[in-house]
Parts: sequence; C-alpha cells; structure tokens
Amino acid sequence: MTEKTRLDAILAAQIDAPTRLRIWESASAILDHDAKFDESNTGLALGFVQSGKTTSITALAAAAADDGYQLIVALLGSTNLLLDQNRSRLENSLGIGTRADYVWISETNPVTDAAGKRMKEFIERGRVCLVPVLKHAGRIRDVAKQLAKLPKDLKVLVVDDEADQASLNTSQDTESRTYSAIKDLRASAPNHLYVQYTATPYAPLLLDSADILSPQFVEFLMPGKGYTGGKEFFIDNADTVVRNVPVLDEQASKTPPIQLQTSLLQALASFLAGAAVLLLHEQSSPPISMLVHSTARNDVQARYEFLIKRQIAQWKGTVLEGDASTIPPLVQEERARLGRYGIADVSDEAFLSKLREVLKESTIWLVNSAADVNKVDWNIAPIHILVGGNKLDRGFTVEGLTVTYMNRPASPQVDTLEQRARAFGYRGDLLPYCQFFGSKRTIRSLTEIVHTEEDLRARLRDHIDAGGSVRTWSEEIGLLLPPGMTPTRASVVQALSSQGLGWHSQRRPSLLATDTKSNRLLLAETGLLNAEYESHGRLEFRTQRLADFDVVDTLLSTWRISDYSPGWLHDEFVEAVRRKAEQVGSVTLMLMENDGQPRSRKWDADIGFINLFQGHDIKPQLNGDYYPGDREVLGIKEHPNQIVVQVHRLVHPTDASQGEVLALGLYLGSGSIVRKGSND
Repeated sequence: MTEKTRLDAILAAQIDAPTRLRIWESASAILDHDAKFDESNTGLALGFVQSGKTTSITALAAAAADDGYQLIVALLGSTNLLLDQNRSRLENSLGIGTRADYVWISETNPVTDAAGKRMKEFIERGRVCLVPVLKHAGRIRDVAKQLAKLPKDLKVLVVDDEADQASLNTSQDTESRTYSAIKDLRASAPNHLYVQYTATPYAPLLLDSADILSPQFVEFLMPGKGYTGGKEFFIDNADTVVRNVPVLDEQASKTPPIQLQTSLLQALASFLAGAAVLLLHEQSSPPISMLVHSTARNDVQARYEFLIKRQIAQWKGTVLEGDASTIPPLVQEERARLGRYGIADVSDEAFLSKLREVLKESTIWLVNSAADVNKVDWNIAPIHILVGGNKLDRGFTVEGLTVTYMNRPASPQVDTLEQRARAFGYRGDLLPYCQFFGSKRTIRSLTEIVHTEEDLRARLRDHIDAGGSVRTWSEEIGLLLPPGMTPTRASVVQALSSQGLGWHSQRRPSLLATDTKSNRLLLAETGLLNAEYESHGRLEFRTQRLADFDVVDTLLSTWRISDYSPGWLHDEFVEAVRRKAEQVGSVTLMLMENDGQPRSRKWDADIGFINLFQGHDIKPQLNGDYYPGDREVLGIKEHPNQIVVQVHRLVHPTDASQGEVLALGLYLGSGSIVRKGSND
C-alpha cells in the first residue's frame, strides 16, 4: 500500500472526496517541480488562514515518500508550542510510532552527532525520516551540520510552515540569524525541494528575485467544503457576526485594566450563552472556546486572566444555587440574540442547567511566554477561554472557537492583522454562534483585507497562467492594499513602489478634433450624454451609475489620449478601475459642465490645464445651497470606497473656435497598489 493510499483512507473519515482530490493534485503539482534541484528551487503553497495547511503538508510528505524522498525536514514553528502541535499532527496522521511496517521514523531537532548517526542508519535501511525542527537559528544550523553528513544524492523535501514570518531576512546590512541558518540548511542538502506554506504571502511574493526564498512557482491551495474565512465573517455574515468594541474599550499598550470592559463582559456573556445552547443542540460540539487578544504585554494579559476568572466565579456563584431568575441579564440578552438570528431557543430550566455546566467547566488558559503552562490541553474540559497575545496568532489553532474578543489596536501590516484574527477556518454551521468583537478600525481593515486577498489570488493566478512569473507579477501587477496599510514589515521587503488611488486628472487631454469626436461617440454609447441630472448641492450634473463594467472598460480602454499628460498613467488607471470595480460593485459616470456649456480652465503650455477640478464654495448661497467641489461629490469623504469617472467638458485651451475638448478625472477608490520596485 502506498503512503498516499493509506493516508487518503484516513482523511476520508473527515474530508469529502472532491476536497481530497484537490489535496493530492496540489501535492503532485508541487513535486513536479523537483526536476530542478538546487539551492534556489523554492515554491510557495498559498492557502487561507486556518484552512487545513497542515493536512496539505502531511499529504505532501506522504506523496514525497512514494516519490523516493527519504528525508523530510519540516520547519514547524518558531515556538515549542507550535512545534509540538504541528509535529503531533504529522506523526499521528503518518502513523509514526504506531505502525508495524517500519516505513517512517521521526527525529525532532536532531542537533547531536548521535541523532545524525541514527538518521543515517535508518535511511540506509530504506526508512523515510521526518525531521520536525524549531524555527530557531541554532536548531536549524545544528540540523544542517547533520544533513551535511548524509549522501549528497539523497532526495530531501524541506517544508517551511508560516514561511513569511521568521524565515525571511530582516537585516538590510547583513543576514539575520534564522535566514542565514536556512541558507546553511539548504546548502547542506544539494538534492532538495524547498516549499513555503503560508496564507499571508505578501512578503515572500515581494522579495527580490535574487533572494533564495523568493518563490519560483506557486501552488494555490483550496479550502474544503464549509470553510469559513474572512469573506464569511466580515462580508457575508457581518450583520450577525461582527460586534463593535468602542474606542474607550481598546487596550492601552502598558496600562492593565482595573475592571473588565463592558464590551468584554458582553463577549463573555455571548460565549457562555452560545456554549450552553450549542451543547443542548449538539452534544458532540466540544471543545468550545473563546479567545481574548488584548495586547502583547504579558503583565496586562495576566490581569485580563485574573479579571475573567473573577467574573466567571461571580456568575457561577450566582447561578449554581439559584433559579432562572438568577441568570445574569447580560447572558439572557445574548441568549435572546441567538434566537433572533435563527437558533432555536430552549426552556429556562434546560438553559439554566447547561449554563451551570458551562460555568463549572470553564477552563481559563494564559498563553504567553511567561505562563507556567503554555500547552493547552483540549481534552481536560469542554469549555476553554484563552487569554494571550502574539502566542495565539501565526499558526496556533484554537479548537472550537466561537467568540473572539480583540481590543488590541489594529496593526497597519496586512499579514500581521490577518494572522492575528484566529476566527477563521471553522464549521459554517456554527456561524450563528460565532461572534467577533473588534474596534471599528480592526473590522474595517479586516473587511478590506478580504478584497486584498481575493485580488491577489485572482491576479497572480491569471498572470502565471498567462505565462508570467512571480517576479513579473510583483513588478507589473502588485498588491491592492487598504488605505493606511502596508503589506508586511519594512525590514523584510525594501524597494517598493506605491501608486495611490484616490483622484487623478488628465491635465493634457488630446486637443485633436478627431479624438474629441471619437470620445463623444464613446460617451454616447454609455448613455451619459442623455443621463438624468443629479443634484450635488448648488450644481447638478448628468450622472449615471453602471454595474456593467464592460461598458466602463470599453470607454476607458479606447479613450483617445494625448502622447503625454503629467502624472496620467492611463493603462495603470484603467487596470485600477477594473480591480476596484470588482470590489465596489458599480461605477459612477459624471458629465462635468456649467449649465450645459464647457468649462473654462487656465492652460499652461508645459503641464496643460492648471486645475481640472472645481473647488468647493467658500460659503453657502443665501438659499443655503452649497457645492462641496468636484473632489467631494457623491459623499466621497464619508464613503471613500467607490469608483467615479468624471468627463470634463472644457473650452479648447488654445483655439476657442475649435470647440471643446474632453478630459477625464478619475477617483479610483481608497487605498493603494504596491509593486516591487528596483533595489538600485
């Protein structure tokens, strides 16, 4: 029996056939790249946050064993907690230590000569050796020394989980320690394939192409049936799942709370009520858990742990000996909320009985570097509340998570914030029980990151399918980022160019009468020339909203332009409209004129029209009418994520007898497009 056949039979108990087929197809596609063995043969397996990457790694290891690989080095986390969690999953799924056919052995962190000797002996016997390694410079370098003693023709697979975190070079002047150790590891195994796994690939994709961790190929991993990710949480079900944490409840960086914030009390009540009802409806649901992520500071986390334990003890003392009238009002409110969103209610007696059980079984874990017990044991109780910070993101799986409370200020880095939101990857049928408490900025950023992620996967896949590479994608297409956010740490990726979206104006439109005539025909085809007038305060303009992007695309892509207009990057702007329109859902066209006549604007022979846009009124008219200015129409300041195409009718700047010219003004929405620039 092949390793693939054996593992597939195990996976069949939990994963449907189409999903398993995709898993094996991805593993096969990755291994197809092993024809080129050298220190730069690097691939990227791109998944979603908590979408089963460990299962994919296990399948890849099994397929590699069938394909003649005898050594599989797995960099499984930068903490012992993550290493142990992931190592146990791989060993259990591969049957290491429980099978009687002696195919596999496992050697964790083989840093001694004795460990290296054991590996060599078992490889000579034909075994496949799994080597789980802590992502730590010293550990990796010691493993590299042992690998260097093995046969040079040995086929080696190196898997780097959460590859965008600790593996990359963070030093501009030299090489950071972990990155340098990984180079040594790769040099010690000449016949190897290096595969990066991550759901937040922004840093690896933007690396300089000469970097040994810059991927040469990408395999897109698809989640299984029922996966819930950012789209399901922050877009599709935002009305029922997302809860607001007021600004005053955000955790200051160094000041421990005196008492639990009102929003955290609501989150606790939501968790307890949901857990009680869930256990009544589905007895097989445990473990059920809650995550409290407030800060990176250990002392502040410890204060939260104390306050939560005190609150749970207080509520427990109230309801254990009382009747239904002693159920805390907040818990009753959250119970009623579940009913409003479709969860069948239960009797007061049944709810009280189960709530007592939930309170008695609530086990609170402090998960940080200062805690005495870092390893969460999901088997000792059905109800868990985890309190922590950085130890709870980046690969840490929170079993049965239903309620997340994140009052930590939002990170401006896309990869950090997305990994911090552990509320992904759980069963779709549990969504009514799920709640995500976050500040408005956190929620807004996570919502917009969904669009960033979808745009990245779509554009990168299309670009590669069309014959492009990761390098040309990073230089020509790039990332569509939310406003005020960066893709990753500045220490990891340098030489980025950023194209702000927002407003852009065509200062030097074509002055040729033939081009103006052609452009008017394009406008006529859209219907804008006969569109209804819409009031924008003191002024009104023909305004048209289109959901048919093909019409807008045709208008912009075939618009006649001059050879040069300062700051006007026509092809890039058209592409930006295409990308943002997919998010926004419509494009607004406006014909900018004065009472049906062309506007007059100052003209400079070098730069063209001095200012295409009309400004706002200094003060309202006597009747109260006020024009906010061309840049502020349609409530853009309050609703920045929209697409506006303005067509400005202008008096011909050099010869009024030739009639008018048409110039474009584009509002491309909020955010920016970030591309890989030059290091020169």
